Amino acid sequence: ACLGKRQYERVFRETVGMNPKEYARIVKFQKALWLMQRGESNYAGIAAECGYSDQSHFIRNFKELSGYTPEALIKHCAPYSDLFTAPA
Repeated sequence: ACLGKRQYERVFRETVGMNPKEYARIVKFQKALWLMQRGESNYAGIAAECGYSDQSHFIRNFKELSGYTPEALIKHCAPYSDLFTAPA
């Protein structure tokens, strides 16, 4: 992008409305929801596939963003994400 790190973060924030780290955190969360929606129930596997350092980090981040642990969310409602669905 021919920009320094700080300048890139500033342009990203102005364009997207959040910093790149927070955006990446949300995308990882959406991917986890998508995997759960498709029937994946191995949380360690979901954590690894989404780029979390471990299952504990995944569950902690999931609860911060959704208000539920993955298991509690499944009991409350069906997980849903359309972030990785190709438009028709």
